[in-house]
Amino acid sequence: MPLLSISQLTKDVKLGLWKIDESIDEFLSAYPHLEQVVSSYRHLELKRQKMAVYTLLYALNGNRQVVINHDSHGKPLLQDYHISISDTAGYVAVILSRTKEVAVDIEYYSNRVDRIAKRFLRDDEVAGTTESRLIHWSAKETVFKYFSAHRLQYADMRLYPFQVASEGCVNVDNLKVNQTVPVYYHLNDRYVLTYTY
Repeated sequence: MPLLSISQLTKDVKLGLWKIDESIDEFLSAYPHLEQVVSSYRHLELKRQKMAVYTLLYALNGNRQVVINHDSHGKPLLQDYHISISDTAGYVAVILSRTKEVAVDIEYYSNRVDRIAKRFLRDDEVAGTTESRLIHWSAKETVFKYFSAHRLQYADMRLYPFQVASEGCVNVDNLKVNQTVPVYYHLNDRYVLTYTY
């Protein structure tokens, strides 16, 4: 099964990335109980994504009895953990911590972000390339999840200027509460992955 990586970011924070190559039958042959987990999903791709999330979660914490719930805003909840989940075309990412708030986002690489940049960029942000716009978008999605109770809008978040690289860190302001968080990123020709903790 295509586990791409598990990174121990700190003693208490783990980040996992999975490439979804399996069929539903392949997932079920390894974890038959996932049939019940995805029984309410009609769309086959959503079933595969959900199965990949659970399979990655098992790899991260070693517990096959875990159940992901959601709060009233859709934020995932996991007993004894802070958790954040993201998926995009063919990939899922999960970040876990027992003690820290965490957030993750993954977006597939595409120039579609250029067409919608005005929706998420502020006038005081500079994003002159597709790569920079992808990082802006994904970083704001991560910060939105990190401060989920604040119900941030894109204009409520501001990225500090940064140099695009294959990996790095950008500081992002939550302007509602005047708080800055570091958002780490990995960028390649398939996706951008952003996370904070």
